[in-house]
Amino acid sequence: MDRKVVEMDGRPRRDAPPPVSDFWFAQVDVRLGRIEFMVARLEWQIWLIVCGCAGLLVFEIVKALSGVRA
Repeated sequence: MDRKVVEMDGRPRRDAPPPVSDFWFAQVDVRLGRIEFMVARLEWQIWLIVCGCAGLLVFEIVKALSGVRA
């Protein structure tokens, strides 16, 4: 088996500083997260209202079919 050896320079690795736009993207991510949370909460509230109205409609239909007068 033939082993290949690669020589590496002894210079320390220097990473470039993060671009300034990372801060901006972080702020956008935070705000989008808040918007998504608000939309999800609004969706649950709408479903609760729809289910409540459907329940009341069912009670009214049962009351009308049974002939009970208020």
